[in-house]
Amino acid sequence: MSESKTKPKFGNKVLAAITERIEPAQAAGAPQPVTETASVPEKQETVWVSFTTAVTRETYMKLKQAEYWEPAFFFKEVTEAALVKELQNYPNADKPLPPAALEKLLRSSKKLR
Repeated sequence: MSESKTKPKFGNKVLAAITERIEPAQAAGAPQPVTETASVPEKQETVWVSFTTAVTRETYMKLKQAEYWEPAFFFKEVTEAALVKELQNYPNADKPLPPAALEKLLRSSKKLR
């Protein structure tokens, strides 16, 4: 079985449509560059990083039902809120990585570039 049949690939057009649904004001124009240092630290732009995970079939169905029936349901925001809440149970999540581990992560993860 080829990989393309088992793992969907999403092009820029699909990702742009998702972004437009979630962040309509920004999606209307060109993507705004994210700068690491801002001249005025008033409001820092949120940088979203996609990642893959798995849920049970029942949870997946509930997510799809919520997306269909609830106009204000945005999977991205619900996922973020749930993870932030759960991470409060893990104090070490706030502990910075050791320099060598951080360097390795930054070198190997395209998502953090």
